[in-house]
Amino acid sequence: MGILDRIERGLDRGVTSVFSPGRGQLKPLDLAQGLKRECDDQIQVLDRTRTLAPNVYTVYLHSQDFDRFASWQDTLIDELQRVLMEHADTQRYMFVGAVSVALEKDDEVRQGRFETESRTERGSVAPATGAAQDGSAGKPIVEIDGQQYLLTGPVTVIGRGGDADIILEDTGVSRHHLELRAEPDSSLVATDLGSTNGTFVDGERIRTPVTLHDRSMIKIGRTRLTVLLPASGAGSW
Repeated sequence: MGILDRIERGLDRGVTSVFSPGRGQLKPLDLAQGLKRECDDQIQVLDRTRTLAPNVYTVYLHSQDFDRFASWQDTLIDELQRVLMEHADTQRYMFVGAVSVALEKDDEVRQGRFETESRTERGSVAPATGAAQDGSAGKPIVEIDGQQYLLTGPVTVIGRGGDADIILEDTGVSRHHLELRAEPDSSLVATDLGSTNGTFVDGERIRTPVTLHDRSMIKIGRTRLTVLLPASGAGSW
């Protein structure tokens, strides 16, 4: 409840940011709206079906505003990351890494105002398109609701948290739910990260790390993931 509900109600009413003197203190909704504008302003249209949005954001605040948010900064950051992910989903933007928001002090920014900055920072997953889909990339692919993700790094964390490599909007999924680790022999190992609701591989709940097979089905929360492994010898880590 709390900040989450306030932000959601504000967004539903189409409330815009207020910065003019005398309009009150800087509020979480102001930051949320500002980050959405930053996201929209910095998109890159890759082709007819793909629009890339920045995934790393910094909000610069006067020290007095920063200190006012300090006691609940972690909660605020979680909510701002959630707002950005939901906005990107609505606009059909794509990210190439985990979404993160940081708050920083900057007394060159006037009290009651803020400035935003963003960049694109590639994580350990990427959209599986083109050559990646035909297996020539030699990396595993995870398919979720028709969207394919190429696992480009040795470790991929899947969960609901904004710092996960693959972020799932599923309340049955823990913040850091599942780890997929590529081994030197090119196998892929799934490990449950102490999740609340567990991880199921091909119908069986796993309690220890499990080596996955091509077309293995993983279920976490209400979400199903299909693992597509490259042909033997197609690539190595």
